[in-house]
Amino acid sequence: MRTVCLNCLTEFRYDRERNRWYTVIRQRNGGFAKQIETYFDKLNLRCPKGCELDPVTLDHPTKVIGFVGESASSKSHLIVSMIHSMMNDPRLASQFSFIVSPKSASLWTALEARLLDRRALDATGPRRMAMDQTQRTDGLAMNAQRQSQGHTWAGLEQRRPILVTAYSVQTASAVNLAFIDVAGEDIADGAVAARVSPHLAVADFLWFVVPSTLNKQYLALMREQADPDDQESLNNIVEHSQTVGRTTLMIDQIAKLWRAANSYPIQLPIEPPRLHVSTIVAKTDLLSLIDLPEANIVAPPANWADSPVSGNGSGNAYDPPRILERCEITRNLVRQLFPAVDSALSIHFPWNMYFPVSAVGCGKRGNGTYPVFKPYGAADPVVYMLEMIEELRAYR
Repeated sequence: MRTVCLNCLTEFRYDRERNRWYTVIRQRNGGFAKQIETYFDKLNLRCPKGCELDPVTLDHPTKVIGFVGESASSKSHLIVSMIHSMMNDPRLASQFSFIVSPKSASLWTALEARLLDRRALDATGPRRMAMDQTQRTDGLAMNAQRQSQGHTWAGLEQRRPILVTAYSVQTASAVNLAFIDVAGEDIADGAVAARVSPHLAVADFLWFVVPSTLNKQYLALMREQADPDDQESLNNIVEHSQTVGRTTLMIDQIAKLWRAANSYPIQLPIEPPRLHVSTIVAKTDLLSLIDLPEANIVAPPANWADSPVSGNGSGNAYDPPRILERCEITRNLVRQLFPAVDSALSIHFPWNMYFPVSAVGCGKRGNGTYPVFKPYGAADPVVYMLEMIEELRAYR
């Protein structure tokens, strides 16, 4: 079973036959990883480098899910909306149960309550120094320095993952899902990304978040067709400040970082099962303002926020064949709206999937609130992800 410390990112595993713990060290150019016998303080729940562990990470394998995108692209809202959807969706409940880790419970409760109250989440800012280590000389600071030696992100404030355990009703197997939010400012270049977004290096799933307003020519068309409520959202300069150029650079740098961190051959495209990559086209509620056939298929209806919940009121496709069909339609739409993004993804991640999602179901008002909280398509990425996790298909 693969275990990852979500603090220092040490990867280690337990050999049941030998009753030994091993630290995993990856080799260059895609060579087989070395495994070095290591000491593990299981009694005090500390990893080989001394970090405190969440107990559930020792009970089940952990899958790291990184959300990457520019600021205000809707990453934080998507994470909360997706977890809320998978925990409350009746169709998913017949196959899986989801429990938030006790260590993540307070953070999760606060974020979910804010969205249910129809209030926007705070923006995720760039990493900052966790303490002024140049001025502090007490024992705590010195100990923190010793623990962080050798880590390229030493002294930087760690992003807290939301850890959710998924249990398969059919097989009784379980995995931990660690959702990581990465701010767009963190990935301006590879060197910065390696320091401030280290969780990306051990990610099993990467979700690139691309807002539907990335193309500013289409953004202008959206504004022409918008009603007063949508106008208020579309006129928010910060909310729609992302660009195609920065997004393609982000994709290139993340691919470079992941290859270097995992000793993956630079000439090969990154493929599953080592890494599953998908793109979420966010804020799809605004796509109904564009007169394109593909947009009319994958976007929620124009009256989505105002319509009563009936039938499939979630906008999810659910079934894998329908999800794949919607993925291809969304891919064709992306090629029309911002082809450079699809090109960059195809070069590095040719097995990339596309999911149209609206985290809230409507645009944000000027005062930072939403008329409703009605996610669209938020469970489909989860359905696809769970299908890709082999450990959930194996009977305990």
